[in-house]
Amino acid sequence: MKVINQTPFMTAAQIGEATSALDSTHSRVLKTIQRLQSDFDTRRAEIKGRWSKTRQANLNGTSAVTLQGIEAQELAQAFAEIKKNGALELDQLLKQAGASHALVISQRVYYESAVQVLSREGLGSPERTSYALQLQGSISAELGHLGQFAVGTQNKVLAAAILSRIDRLPRDQRPFSAVDLASSMQLDAFVKVREYIKIAEARLQGTLVAIRAWNAGRSNPLNTVSLALRVAEFDPKLLNELEAADAQ
Repeated sequence: MKVINQTPFMTAAQIGEATSALDSTHSRVLKTIQRLQSDFDTRRAEIKGRWSKTRQANLNGTSAVTLQGIEAQELAQAFAEIKKNGALELDQLLKQAGASHALVISQRVYYESAVQVLSREGLGSPERTSYALQLQGSISAELGHLGQFAVGTQNKVLAAAILSRIDRLPRDQRPFSAVDLASSMQLDAFVKVREYIKIAEARLQGTLVAIRAWNAGRSNPLNTVSLALRVAEFDPKLLNELEAADAQ
């Protein structure tokens, strides 16, 4: 028996807003890390410049290895200080990213398949009820034609009513499968939400990798080519919509 999930339902627009918030947080994380890195680069240049002059003077004859060790220690302390100063800000941003990601991912339960989304079209409306009454006695041949008509006119409410009707027929009497009918309909909500989920997964991963790389004091270890390929898989129209929402 399937367990009923208590997750509140969100529309595609609401999921888009949550994805946009995550996209914005991801950008803020990268900008914060860039600022912190810039602060460290400035400190490093100052420390290296000062120690370069010290080595050149070296009036007391201290060995070069010893001087390099002291310089490295000072650089490590400078990085630790800057990292500590930015830790709270990055932690808060990571929590925000996690919350937005959780909202988006939670909606998988409502958008697992095109059939699932189509079955909700016009639910409770007089139009859906009227179609359901008209289809009560329909059998394979009539349903096959009406299914083609629903696809040809992209009448989602009619398609949903047909979906409900064929579900009550024995498998060998169905003119087509529920999957075939649903996949033939232009279900924008289904397409968008599946894309939002992919974007949310990538943005959270990018946020985690960037923060972990900064804390480890090294460059982003995630292959930039693979990242570019993942971004190329996204719908450019939806990405533009998210960026436009961030700019507002």
